[in-house]
Amino acid sequence: MRKKHSHNWISWARNSLLVFGFLTFLPGFASGGPLFVKNNSPAYLWILSPSFEQFDFYNGNKWNVLVLNQYSSMFAVSEIDRPDLKNPVDFDMETFSIFGRFERRLNAFSSVYAEIPVVYNWKGMFDSIIENYHSIIGVDNGGRQFRPDNQFAFRFGSLNLTGPEMGLGDIKLGVNIFKIGDISNFRFAFSLFCKLPTGSVAKGLGSGSFDVGAQASFSNNFDRFQLDYGFGFINPGSPDERLDTTLNSMGFGYVAVSADIYRGIRGVVQLYLSSSPYDTGYDRLDDYQAMLTVGAVWRDWQFSFSEDVFTYTAADITVSVARKFRF
Repeated sequence: MRKKHSHNWISWARNSLLVFGFLTFLPGFASGGPLFVKNNSPAYLWILSPSFEQFDFYNGNKWNVLVLNQYSSMFAVSEIDRPDLKNPVDFDMETFSIFGRFERRLNAFSSVYAEIPVVYNWKGMFDSIIENYHSIIGVDNGGRQFRPDNQFAFRFGSLNLTGPEMGLGDIKLGVNIFKIGDISNFRFAFSLFCKLPTGSVAKGLGSGSFDVGAQASFSNNFDRFQLDYGFGFINPGSPDERLDTTLNSMGFGYVAVSADIYRGIRGVVQLYLSSSPYDTGYDRLDDYQAMLTVGAVWRDWQFSFSEDVFTYTAADITVSVARKFRF
């Protein structure tokens, strides 16, 4: 018999709100740089992903700890637009993920970090709201109208999950080599990182593969705004046979523009693009990835909203709240 998660979910959500409510009253500092977000689609949570480099702790702090909360809705059901697909793909769910990033500066030009995710996939409760939102902004619902609201579906390869799943995802480890000065208007970093197969493949929380990647990140400070950008590549390993797929190498790039908008609040607009590691015959996986994020940074808090643009490969919408600690 499948264990029910509803009580655990309510307790977890309540406790998270209490903790973050307390953290609101802790002192913070002015933050800059790009937004820390992830593609919250299950098809990308189990693949190694880049971290958009933020340079605002390297001038003297030893530790940089960031906690990212994301909630998103994902819909990609191949029976609707590709009923002839040999291996059907179903992603109809809402996902709550928490990423803890723990970075330790080693010396004046390097640091190491670990990212630890916890992921919860369930049927959700916002389908009708999202459909109305899509109608208001004039965007196609992508087939949502053909399925009942708030239904759960997770089918990929031989995985065919029928209910909510929660657990630890794949852990990411990395090292940064950077150059930064107290008054420098140009900063850069080079990063090497990997993903460990710590998430459960049977629950759809991990790929079972060891992935590696590298990226270069840059930041330019101008009089009225800050420009952050970067690029890199990721080489996924061989995924678990239950996923019944191979994964190709993928390139990625991002650009973010931020500026002060009101009394210490910085507005940020960010675009992330990447090629797809998939070759399944289903466009919602095989298309390139494009995620537009609009957000605000206040002290050490980050609030953002992300949309899939141009393609359907990212989660439909993602709301993110992050808190940073530097000491």
